[in-house]
Amino acid sequence: EAKFEALKTKLKQAEEYIFLEYFIIEKGVMWNEILDILKEKVWQGVDVRVLYDGMCSLQALPYHYDKELRRAGIKCKQFSPIRPVISSYQNNRDHRKICVIDGKVGFTGGVNLADEYINVNSPYGIWKDNGVLLKGKCVDSLVYLFIELYNLAGIKFLNSEDYLYKNHKEYKDAGKKRNALLREY
Repeated sequence: EAKFEALKTKLKQAEEYIFLEYFIIEKGVMWNEILDILKEKVWQGVDVRVLYDGMCSLQALPYHYDKELRRAGIKCKQFSPIRPVISSYQNNRDHRKICVIDGKVGFTGGVNLADEYINVNSPYGIWKDNGVLLKGKCVDSLVYLFIELYNLAGIKFLNSEDYLYKNHKEYKDAGKKRNALLREY
């Protein structure tokens, strides 16, 4: 419950971008409140991107829910959608739980975006899990992880240089120097 309240507060403070990558997103109190904030942020010009695992389409979300989010202005991709073909690729799932806000704040841990994680409904009893709030340079790792999988899930690619080190001048300068050295070789 504490992560949910902190997440809503930080999402409302977003100015540039929001990245959400979750294994489970399920319609309900938690997701509906977050979705309302995301839609508001889109109207404010914030770049909002959502990546969710295709396993959600079996129970939690309609199969083409990603298109519904895109109609609301949210850039959304479904990682490894379930397709009626026998393939071992179906076992390649994305269990991450990542949120990045402007490269300044990140959330990770074991909490998905569904009501059971905030104990609105408790099919498995009282849910307890870790929700970790990160600030500062370490958030760049979450940015990189998100971009890596987001690019793997689709045709339009994000350039990590546009997001990595964005709020850390010394790292941005180091990145420019590194890129200059790489061009020499």
